[in-house]
Amino acid sequence: MCMRAWFVIAVLLSVLASPMLTQTSILDDSDDNLRYSSPTQAIISPTSGWTSGGQEITITGSGFSDLAFSNTTNDGINHQWVESTLDYTDQAGRFNSIVMDSNGHLHVAHINGGNYQIRHSIHDGTSWNSVKINDCGSTYCWDIHMVIDDNDDLHLAYTTYTSWSETLVYMHYDGTIWTSEEVSSNANFGPIGIAVDSNNHPHISYAASGGEQCGDGLRIASHDGSSWAYDVVEAGDNRGCDSAIVIDDNDNIYIAYQNRDNSKLLIATDKSGSWDSYIVDAGTSPSNLYPGYMTSMVMDGQGQFHIAHFDEKDDDLRYSTGAPNSQWTTTIVESSGHTGRDPSIALDSSDNPHIVYNSWSGFDLKYAVYNPTTTSWDKSFISTTGDVGKGNSIIIDPNGVMHVPFSDEDSDVLKYATKSTGVSQTNEIRVQFGQYGSVTGTVVDDTTITVMTPLSGLTPDTIDITLWDKDDNSHILSSTFEFISQDDLDNDGVLNVNDDCPNDAGTSTQDLTGCPDDDGDGYSNSGDAFPSDASENSDADGDGVGDNADAFPSDASENTDSDGDGVGDNSDAFPSNTFEQSDTDGDGVGDNSDSFPNDASETQDSDGDGIGDNSDAFPMNAFEIFDSDGDGVGDNTDDFPNDASESVDTDGDGVGDNSDAYPNDSSQSTDIDSDGDGVNDVNDLCSNTAENDNVDTNGCSQIQLDGDGDGYNNTQDDFALDSTQWMDSDGDGYGDNWGDSSWNASREQGWPGIFIIDASTPDYCPDVAGNSTADGYFGCLDADGNGIADLFEQDETNVTDNTNQTQTPIDTDGDGVSDLEDNCPGTSPNTPVDSFGCEIVGSQNDEDEPTSAFDSFFSGDSDPVTTTVGIGAILLALFTLLQTNAVAAVLPDTFRWVQVLRKNSKLTKEERNELTYLQSIVQAYHSNPEELVEELNQLKSDLTGRYTNNEIKKETREKLFTLIEDLLSSTSGELYRVAHSDAYFGLAGAIDSEDRSKLLEEKLAMSDEFDPFSSNQTSHYSPQQSMISEPPVNAVGAVHDDGYEWYEWPQNSDSWWYRKAHSNNIWKQWDE
Repeated sequence: MCMRAWFVIAVLLSVLASPMLTQTSILDDSDDNLRYSSPTQAIISPTSGWTSGGQEITITGSGFSDLAFSNTTNDGINHQWVESTLDYTDQAGRFNSIVMDSNGHLHVAHINGGNYQIRHSIHDGTSWNSVKINDCGSTYCWDIHMVIDDNDDLHLAYTTYTSWSETLVYMHYDGTIWTSEEVSSNANFGPIGIAVDSNNHPHISYAASGGEQCGDGLRIASHDGSSWAYDVVEAGDNRGCDSAIVIDDNDNIYIAYQNRDNSKLLIATDKSGSWDSYIVDAGTSPSNLYPGYMTSMVMDGQGQFHIAHFDEKDDDLRYSTGAPNSQWTTTIVESSGHTGRDPSIALDSSDNPHIVYNSWSGFDLKYAVYNPTTTSWDKSFISTTGDVGKGNSIIIDPNGVMHVPFSDEDSDVLKYATKSTGVSQTNEIRVQFGQYGSVTGTVVDDTTITVMTPLSGLTPDTIDITLWDKDDNSHILSSTFEFISQDDLDNDGVLNVNDDCPNDAGTSTQDLTGCPDDDGDGYSNSGDAFPSDASENSDADGDGVGDNADAFPSDASENTDSDGDGVGDNSDAFPSNTFEQSDTDGDGVGDNSDSFPNDASETQDSDGDGIGDNSDAFPMNAFEIFDSDGDGVGDNTDDFPNDASESVDTDGDGVGDNSDAYPNDSSQSTDIDSDGDGVNDVNDLCSNTAENDNVDTNGCSQIQLDGDGDGYNNTQDDFALDSTQWMDSDGDGYGDNWGDSSWNASREQGWPGIFIIDASTPDYCPDVAGNSTADGYFGCLDADGNGIADLFEQDETNVTDNTNQTQTPIDTDGDGVSDLEDNCPGTSPNTPVDSFGCEIVGSQNDEDEPTSAFDSFFSGDSDPVTTTVGIGAILLALFTLLQTNAVAAVLPDTFRWVQVLRKNSKLTKEERNELTYLQSIVQAYHSNPEELVEELNQLKSDLTGRYTNNEIKKETREKLFTLIEDLLSSTSGELYRVAHSDAYFGLAGAIDSEDRSKLLEEKLAMSDEFDPFSSNQTSHYSPQQSMISEPPVNAVGAVHDDGYEWYEWPQNSDSWWYRKAHSNNIWKQWDE
C-alpha cells in the first residue's frame, strides 16, 4: 500500500537535519569565531537570573527546528505488540489509512464492505469512536488513502466500481463536517495515492480507466483551492496503477507506479518543470519479475525514498530505496511462501524503515524492521488469529510508538495494534551566554527552546545570548539577559543595604537613593511630580503645571498671566489687554470701554441721549431716537410717524401734503371725480355711475336708486334685481308676490304681497319662514327636507282621530291620488293623471293608442281604462266576455287587468327608488346565491348608514329590511321567480288580503289542472309549498365528519339535502 503513514515524514523533516551528536552540558567557547548577522527575533523569559546560574529560561521565537541537531537513542527494550478491536461493524477495515493530528489524536478512515460504507474512527486518547461519513452507493469501494494537513484537516481518496462506471472520489474534513465530491469518472478501479502541498491543496495520483488491468496511463488530479486540474504523467496501455505519491517541502511531486506492460516499478517527478520517469525495480526481462504491486512509499529527511512493494511472480516482499535520477537499491524483505501482500511502510526517527504486510501463508499480519547493525531485516508476527491483515496501515508518532489498524476477515471487524520502536530522538542546540560560556539547550518545537543558565561569578552583568546551529553558524538574539548579584539585586551599583529601591535599578539622590529617576533630575520617579521633565519636580497647587513655570503656583485655577495685569488668563476676559479684565455683558467690549457694560446689545452712545447707537435710529441726533415708518424722518418730527409716504401736514387737515391736493386748505384734500358724473368723489354717494346718466346732487342716477325698476329703491327692495318681487316678510328668501291665479282664493286676509304674472319664487306660506320647493310651492315648512311642503305630506301610518277612527287621506288637488302618494300635488282640476298623481301626456301618434275602451282593456294599459271607461264599464265588458267562447283565450289577461284595477299603491318616491335598486340586485345575482347574500348584507349596511345620516326614512328602511330577510331565506327557484316579478317589490302595485283571496279562487276556478271535485286530488299543498323546491340558502344543517352539512327538507319528510360544510352553496338533494 502507498503512503499509509506519510504523516511521520512531516514530523521527522523538522528534526532529522544533522548527524547524531553528543553534547556536554557546558561547552568551551574560547575558540568560537562569532559570525554576527541581523539579530534573531526572540523573547527570553525570565529576562534575568542569579549570577550563580542553574536557572531554566525559555526562548520563544521561530525557525528553531531548522537550527537544531538531532540526538537519537534506543532504549534497548524488546517491546511487544498490544492488540484491541477498533470497529465492530460488519466487514470493517478491509482497506484503511491512519494519521495523527497535532493533539496526538489518531484518525482512521476505512471501508466497511458489509454495508458499502466509508467510516471515520477517532481515538481521543481514551477510546475509539466510529461514524459513517459516506456511502459507496451499493457498489464496491477500493483502497482508501488519507493525509492530514497543517490545519489538522483530513483529505482522503478512494475508487468505486460498477459495470458501467469507475470513479475517483475525494472527501474533506474540516474538523466539523465531511464533504464529498467526484473527481473523475474515468479512474481505473484500484489503489491510488493522495498528498497535500504547502498550501494544503490535495493532489491525487491514479490510473485512467480502459486498457488492460493496470489502466490506460498515469494521471494526476490537482486542486488549486477552487477547482480540479488534470495532467497526464505517462500515457500508454497497462500502466499507471498501484500508485503512491509524496510532495516535498518545495512542492515537487513524486509518484511511484507500476508499468505492467514492461514489468517495471517506476517513479515520476515534476521537479524539472515537466514529468520525468525513472526505473526503480525491474527484472532482466518482462517475464522473470513482476514488481511494483501494492506500492507504499515514504521520503526521509535527506530526500531518499523508501518503497515497499509486492512481486506478483515470486510472491515475495521487496524494498527499494534511492532517489530519482540516482542509484536505486532493492532487497527482498521476505520470500518464504506466498507473502508480502498489501505492504505499508513508515520511518522512525533514525530513518529506519518499518513495514507491516499480509502473508497468505497462514493469512497472518507480519512486521519487518531494518536492523542497521546487522544490515538485515528482522521479521515477526503482529497477529496470527484468523485471516488478518489484508487491509492495514502504519504510522510512527514522535514518541517512537507504532500504530497499526488491520482487518480481521474471520471476525469481520477492524482491529488495532500498537508497539514502541524503542527509538527516541531529541533536538538540541548550543546556547552561548556572552563571555560566561555555552550550554546545550533543548529544541522543544519550532518556536521554543529551554536552557539552564551557566555560572557567571559574583559580578552582575547584562549579556547577549547567541544560538549556534547544526552547521556551526551563530544567531544572536534580539533580547538580552541580565545576571543579578544577590548583594545588589537591581544591579544599579547601590548595595541593597543603602538602596531605597533594592529591586529596581535607579540613580536618584535627592528624595530617595538608588531608585528609578527617568529624567535624571535627582528626584525619584515616585517623588517627582514630573518624572519625565528634568526642569520640574513639584506642583504645589496640583494643576499639572510645575511650580517653576506656574505664574500662580498656589492657585490651581491659574498658571499664566499673559498681559501681566495680575489677573490670570483663565479669569481675564482680555488676557492680552492690560487695560481690560472683565466683560460683564459678554459683548466682546471690556467694561472699562463699554458705555453699557450690562447690555450686550449696546456698547456706545455717540449723541449722549442715553440710547445706544445700535438701538438709536439717529445715533448722532440727541433729539431723535425712533423712525417707526422708516421714512428717514424721526418720530418726534414726523406728522405721520407710522406712514412712510407722509411726514408733513401743513394745513393740519389730517391728510399728508404728498396726498393732499390742497395742502394749505384744511377744508378739502382731494380733487377727483372717478366716475365723471360731475360730483367730486368726496361728495359722491354713488360711485361708478354709468356714462351720461343724469345724477342728483349726491351723484346717484335713477337706476342706481332702483335697479330693477319696480318703483322701490334698492335700499328698500329685498329683491333689488327682480322686478316681480320686492318684499320677503318672513325672511325665508321667497317673495311675498305670487303669479298663480289659483292661489288667489287661498291667500288669507292680511297676508302681504300681490298677484303679479310670472312672479318668481313665490312664497306659498308668506306668514312663516319655510324651505319647501316642490311643484312651485316655495317657502312652506318642510320638516323632512324632501322639498315637499309638510301640508302636502301625510304620515305613512294610519292616523286616527280621538274616536280611534281612521282619518280620510287628504287629496289637495282633487286628482284622486292622496297627497301622501301624489308626486304632483298641484295638478289642475279635471286633468288625467297616472297612479303617482302626475298628468298623463297623450301620445302624438294616435295610431299607437287603442281605438276603444275594449281595446284599451286588452292592451294592458290600466290608466286609460281607469280614466276613460270606469270600473263599471270594465266589469260589464268582463261579464259579457265570460259568456262567450273566447273565455279560454282571453281569461289570463282579463284576470291580470282585474289585478291592476285592484292596486292600491302607497309607495313614496323614495321607497320606489330603493325597491327598484333592490330588484336590480336580485335580477343580477339570483343565479349565484353566494354573491346575492353578500350583496344583500351590504345593502342592509348601506340602508342603516343612510338612515343614520337622515337620507331615508325609518319606514323605508324597515320595509326594505323585511324584503331582504325574506330573500335571504328563499330557495333558488323562489329567487328566480322573485327576480322577474315587479309585484313582489310593490313596483306593480299591491293587492290587499281580501282581493288576493278572491283572485286566488278565480285562478283556481279557471285552472285546467285543478278540479276541486276530482277524486285524483289526494294531496293538498298550499301554493307557497308547491313553489319550494329546496331548502333556503341560509338554512343551518348538521355538519358531519365527511365534511358536508346535512338538512332534512321539508321537516319530518325523510328527504335529505347536503352541501359543503360552512358555506353558502346551493343545497343538493341526496339520492340513495
